[in-house]
Parts: sequence; C-alpha cells; structure tokens
Amino acid sequence: MSTGGYSVQELPPDPRILSGLKYRGYLYYVAQTAVWTFQAYFVLRLVSVLTSPVQTWQMWVTLAIEGMFALLSRQDQLLTIASGRAPPNSPRKRLRLQGDENLPTVEVLLPCCGEPVEVILDTIRAACTLDYPVTRFRVRVLDDGGSAALRAAVTELQPTWPHLSYHSRGRQTGQVFAKSGNLNYALQTLQEKTQPEFCAIFDADSIAAPEFLRATLPHLLATPAAVLVTTRQYFYNLPRGDPFSQSRLHFYTCQNTELDLQGRAIDAGSGALFRRRAIVDAGGYPTYSFSEDWQLSLVLQGLGHATIQVQEPLQFGLVPTSLAGHIAQQSRWHIGHTQQTRVLFAPYNATLSRPMQWGIVLNGLAITGRLVALLAIFVAVPALLLTAQPLIPTTRYLKPQLILATAHVALSWLFACLQSAHTDFQSAPFAHLENTWLAGSHLLALLRFHLISPRPKKGSFVTGSTTNTSNRPAAPSRLQTLHHHLWDNGIGFSALLLGTTLVAFTRALWRGVAVSDPTTTSGTVKALLTGAAFPPMLHVTFLVVLSLVEPVVHLLAPPVFPDRKAGLAVSVSNVQAGVWQPKAEVRVACVQQRKAVGGLVGRIGVVVVGLGAVGVGVWWL
Repeated sequence: MSTGGYSVQELPPDPRILSGLKYRGYLYYVAQTAVWTFQAYFVLRLVSVLTSPVQTWQMWVTLAIEGMFALLSRQDQLLTIASGRAPPNSPRKRLRLQGDENLPTVEVLLPCCGEPVEVILDTIRAACTLDYPVTRFRVRVLDDGGSAALRAAVTELQPTWPHLSYHSRGRQTGQVFAKSGNLNYALQTLQEKTQPEFCAIFDADSIAAPEFLRATLPHLLATPAAVLVTTRQYFYNLPRGDPFSQSRLHFYTCQNTELDLQGRAIDAGSGALFRRRAIVDAGGYPTYSFSEDWQLSLVLQGLGHATIQVQEPLQFGLVPTSLAGHIAQQSRWHIGHTQQTRVLFAPYNATLSRPMQWGIVLNGLAITGRLVALLAIFVAVPALLLTAQPLIPTTRYLKPQLILATAHVALSWLFACLQSAHTDFQSAPFAHLENTWLAGSHLLALLRFHLISPRPKKGSFVTGSTTNTSNRPAAPSRLQTLHHHLWDNGIGFSALLLGTTLVAFTRALWRGVAVSDPTTTSGTVKALLTGAAFPPMLHVTFLVVLSLVEPVVHLLAPPVFPDRKAGLAVSVSNVQAGVWQPKAEVRVACVQQRKAVGGLVGRIGVVVVGLGAVGVGVWWL
C-alpha cells in the first residue's frame, strides 16, 4: 500500500500466533461439538429431574450449578464458532508506516489525576519521542489533578519538545467520571480549532514503544470501516509467575482476539488509536460509567463501526503492587459495568437508539450476573457435598445421564486445552476462571458503592493515584498484615470455603463407599457416581478448589513485585533527553510469557485419570 509520501510495509507475522494457528480447525470443531453436546445433555438432565418420582432440592441445585458453570465456558466456545474455522483476518498482519511525507496528523492524549510526577514524566518523554515527524503530531498532558509540580515539569520540557503542552480543568478529584470528562475536554474543547485526524490515548503510567504510531496507523488507514485500534497491554513490573493474572492473558489472547476477528474488539483503554471525527460524532467518551473504554467500544460497534486489536508489544504499563490494589482496580471495573444501566436514562441516552441502550445494559448485567453465579457456585458445592442425598435422579435415564455428562466434561477440557494451545500456551486452560475467588469481594464493593456510599473506600478510584491508599505500604506489624489479608482482602473467606469444600468432598466420597451395600460393587459405584463422583460435580469441584487455592498460596508465599525502575533503562537513542524504555529482557519476558505449560500436564493427567475411572464405573453399572 502506497499513498502520496508514505507507504505501508508488511512485517513477518507474530510467531506466537503462527504457532497456535495449527490448532484452529480442531478448536472450531470441538467448540461446535461441545455446545451441541451440552445442549442435548442439559435437556436430558432437565427431563430426568422433571419426570423423577422423587425430586429433592439437591437435584435442582446441582442442575443449576451445572448450567451456570457451563455458561462460563460457553462464551468462549460461541466466540470461536462465530469467528469461524479459518477467519479471513487471522493472523492480523504486522504493518509499518514508512516515509515522512503527507502523514496524517495525530494528537497523543495523556490523561492523569494524582499519579506520581516521575511516573507521568516517563510517559510524557516516551510519547514526545515517538518515531513520527514532530510537525505531524503533538502531545497533550491532561491533568485533572491540578498538580503544580507536573505543570512546572512540563514547562521545563517544552523547549526540548515544542509539540508538548499542558492542560488542566483544575482539580477534578471529586468528579466521578473524571477520565471520560477529561478526554472529552480535549476532544471537544482543546481540539475545536486544530482538529487532528487521529488521537492516541495512554494511561499516565504507560510507556509507549517508539514505533507505536507507525505500527497502529496502517490498520486504520487500510480499513476504512475501522475507527479504533486497541493494543494489548504489557507490563514491566509483573512479579514472577503473575500470580494474580494481572496481565489478563485470557482476555487479550482468547476473548479479544476472537472479537478482533469479528471487528468487535474491546478497547482496553491505554494504547488506543482512533479516528477523532468518529468518536466526536458518537458523542465522545461515555460518561455514565467508570469503564469508559469498554463503553466506547459498545457504542461504536452499535453505530456500525469496526474496532480491532493489535497484539504487538507497543506499550508497557504498571500493575498494582499489592493484592489490595489489585482488588480495588478490578472492583472499580465491575462497578463500571453495573453503571451501564444508566444508559437508559437522560442525559446519557440522547444519542443512542433504544436497541443500543438495551444491548449495553444486558452486557453489564451479564458481567455482574457472572459474579453472582460464581459466588453461588462456591457456596453451593460444599453445601451439596455435605448432604447425604443423590445429586441426580437414579430411577430412570441414569446411564444416559452419566454417559452424556462424561462426554460434556471431556469436551469442555478438550476445548480448554486446545484454546490454550491456540494461544501458544500464553493462556492456561479455563483461564476465564482466574481471579474468580474475588467474586465475593467484588459484590461487596458493588453493594457498598450503590447502597452505602459512592465515595471510594481507598481514597481515590484512580488506580495509580498517590491518594489511593492501596498504593501505600502494607500495615507494619505481622498481625495487622494478617488481619488485612484475611478480612479486608477476603482471603479468610476463601480459605474457609476451601477447607469446607475439601472436607465435604472427602466425606462425600467416604459416605458413598461406607453407606452403600457392601455385597455389591455396583451399589458402591452407583452411590459414588450419583454423588461426589458425578462427572460435572467432579469437574466443578476440581476447578473451584484450584481457584480457592490461589489466595491461600498468596498468604503463605506473597509475590515480590520488582521495583519500577528495575525494569527500565535509558533509551540508547534518547540518552540526553532522559527517555526510559523497558529493558530488553523485560520485553522478551513479556513476549515469551507462558502461563499454561507448567501445570498443564499435571491437570490433564488428573482429568484423564478421573474421567477414565468414571467411564469404568459407568460401564460397571
């Protein structure tokens, strides 16, 4: 592609994506089979319960748990099916804009609100030195914190980078929707006279790679229907192993990758590039929710625009360096999703059609409903296992139920493993269940926000703000730290659920052996397969235990977050300007990050042995 004074070069595709493509066909067909198998199985289970002469609450709750848990995986399966066996845009090309003549104009917007000045300055320096003609782009610092120190620092940098400017609406910490309002201030007020063709957004702690604009612009230039390109977020201060799953590998490599193939990628906020006119015509950034980036994606897609994702490492940010900070960040996201119902009311619905409004509302309700379902599953599993009643009807359709149940669980695991392989093992099987142990904490945060006080419990909703108490050192004494983890961070509740689940499962297995007729093996097998060893119950219990173990491991061996500067080095090409970029080894570690390989073999081994034993038991009946 060549236009005027510039051209677009195609680079070799990402080897990670190429490595996983060979599994695409298998993944697609297994997803199809898994969906249809579960539908047939669930109908059979429902008929079995409805026609059973003996119905108990255990049977109905077990059926509900099976349905809720299967729906959690079904989303990924349906996304795979919707994208197709051989999607036309897979893999997405790696493009580079070549030349310096007649390039489109770009404004880089850096919204900030109370983050440490040194962090913001690293972001500013990286943005000012992007590989792009300085006459064709400018950098605007949008300070809602009203920091005099930041203003002075930017003033000192302006002689070096005349295309840099500082703007502030004054201190906006009391405004709930500060970030969306801050960005709209730039789009609708600051840019009123000088309107760029494109805008890029970076969080205050996100360091842009020099090639960011040359790597993202070609995708919008080559695809007129696309108005926004979002880039995967990489982080340079992750602890070893990423125990809190802060890199969000499943979202970027599984869910958003499939959405990208459909032209429906979700904007991750930082590292986005968009056509300014399209965003302004859509009404700017939505102000009805904390998650303005997610909402913008839904609005644009509802208006018929395409949104795409680029997985190249083009930005590097910071993750919260404490469990409390991690929980607060995720709780804020979930609060934002509950606020999506506001789109039904004035003035937020002025530019959106009624179908679009309801689509946004249902999206938010589904995400919040997932939290409710997870908490219900965590509580119901040990409760069911502690009872002495069969979990499924035993008078009719017993073998068909067990056979289809085994097939359903086996296909769920096969899909999860193929999905992991499709990401080149960046994402682990059932990675959509990562951080699910926090469901209770998030629901408490939602109740507190909507029923008690909308004011932030941690002093500020801004993740990196110095006024956010999650960013301050932990309690000094060990006893206070332990109390903080067990009570405030919800680890105590998770540990209680974990212990109860393990005890209940052990008792259920023992009861299945002890109370059955000792003279017949089939009686023992039947008692087990209709109780704790019922395939879906084994499946759910296993994954619930894996989820609840995570916070206990954190309590016993808390992760060590590297110092921020430890992952950075002065850019060789901008030594005098003091531009910092992630070190080479940090970049390599981000690109080569693998979460699945370590525990994959062990988990598959457990599942194969378990399903094999169930199969033998079903045959024995």
